[in-house]
Amino acid sequence: MDVPGTVQLVDSEGTLKVQHGRDQEDVVLVPAPSLDPEDPLNWSAKRRALAIWSVHLYTFIAGWTSAAVYSVTVDISRDTGLTIDDIVSGSGIMLLFFGWGCLFWQPVGLTFGRRGVYLLSLLLLTPISVWTAYSTTRGTWIAQRILLGFFGSPIETLPQVSVNDLHFVHQRGRHLGIWALALSGGAYIAPIAAGFIDARWGWQWVMFITAIIDAFGFVWCFFFLEETMFHRPSISAAPAPATPSGSSDVEKASSIAPSELGERPHVKPRAYLQKLLPFIYIADKPNEFVKTMWRPLAIVPSFPLIVWAAFIHGVGICALNALNATTSVVLSSPPYSFKSWAVGLTYIAPTIGCAVGAWWSGDASDKIALWITRRNKGVYEPEHRLWPAIACCIIPPAGFILWGVGASHGVHWVGLCFGLAMLGFCMSAIGTSVINYVNDTYKELAGETLMTMNVIRCTISFGFGYAVMPWINREGLQDANIQFAFITMALFATSLIVIKYGKRGRAASRVAYARWTADTIQDGR
Repeated sequence: MDVPGTVQLVDSEGTLKVQHGRDQEDVVLVPAPSLDPEDPLNWSAKRRALAIWSVHLYTFIAGWTSAAVYSVTVDISRDTGLTIDDIVSGSGIMLLFFGWGCLFWQPVGLTFGRRGVYLLSLLLLTPISVWTAYSTTRGTWIAQRILLGFFGSPIETLPQVSVNDLHFVHQRGRHLGIWALALSGGAYIAPIAAGFIDARWGWQWVMFITAIIDAFGFVWCFFFLEETMFHRPSISAAPAPATPSGSSDVEKASSIAPSELGERPHVKPRAYLQKLLPFIYIADKPNEFVKTMWRPLAIVPSFPLIVWAAFIHGVGICALNALNATTSVVLSSPPYSFKSWAVGLTYIAPTIGCAVGAWWSGDASDKIALWITRRNKGVYEPEHRLWPAIACCIIPPAGFILWGVGASHGVHWVGLCFGLAMLGFCMSAIGTSVINYVNDTYKELAGETLMTMNVIRCTISFGFGYAVMPWINREGLQDANIQFAFITMALFATSLIVIKYGKRGRAASRVAYARWTADTIQDGR
């Protein structure tokens, strides 16, 4: 029985009867594209680029909406009477619903189409942003944060499915990195802009302008974001090299001709008005909406590697929580005494760090994985995606120490910004690395595994949101951040163990994987 995730990705001798890449002729196309003109893998480069960059725009806008208040929490507290703990707790609850809300929206997207989910999300985020400006009690603040988390939750998992829809395995790292950059970049750039808006017009206008941005995103996506769902009856990888025993631990790809893979070569391309429909119906695609809601929770005991990846990603999100919980408080107080706009400007640092992390876990990860694969006789192992994660054993812990110790001793604000940049690197680098790993390991369960990871990591983040301020208040900013540093170093170092022994874990899960995928909708996820 095949080991999940192990595929023949490089055909160095050119002997495999499968489709190869145009730019890199020795790279096997996984999954194999069909002959259907509506197969996203067959779209023109321009058409695919418009679709995926519209998804990235959605991700950026939803990330912006969720983080617009971070640099103006002190002003919100002053004007409304809400405590800082109330505001931080609201953000924690929002993150919880970002996780659990995907149990509803992801099945909708996997069953009825991605486009309609993106449109509904943006449409409903618009009035919630307006409501935020009028939330002056704890009850209303928590209520609008809950709704924001629920209706914004598609941002966490559905864009990754869209990346899978539009790209082959060897291309996905780049756009998963860009997704992480858009998600984190929106969360970091929003506080920068919010600081200036607050200084000029007040914090309420931060939310009014956010609502305008949400509405713009809806209009853009309505006209330019095309549906990418495609029913692919079989997901093929490259054929496995023969072994003396006649078996292999490499996933065997179908050697069937493309015309036999379930495509509809005589189907006419959709007209423009058809493309504007929010949802689509595919007659030969089974409806598993209800099943997809509970499967992400049911598969947890069967796949420990998914739980590990989700936990590590959750720790990365906690680094963002620690940053957001303390940045405004630290920099608004002596010896810095920054105005809200100056606090916002400091978010340029984590934005830069996030961009570097997205490149490192995206483009660089693709190149590193392909280089290792060629050295491994063309056989790709998902663990190749984890080598870039080793940097997270050093950079984020150093960022925690620089931020906590530096702020406690009044170090120059430039030093603090270096610490923030290191934490921004963590947000995108560790998350994209483990998502790539799980995505490539259990690709036929990608829709469910992404939901599983999101529920676990957002639940962790929710709990940490309640703990972070009491932890810092009890231990002090310096000691708490030193503790954060060593905890994250130890946890991120477990990636070395998975690099060494992960294939054994994948092999142990192959029976469960075969069982869970037996009746899965294989729609190109």
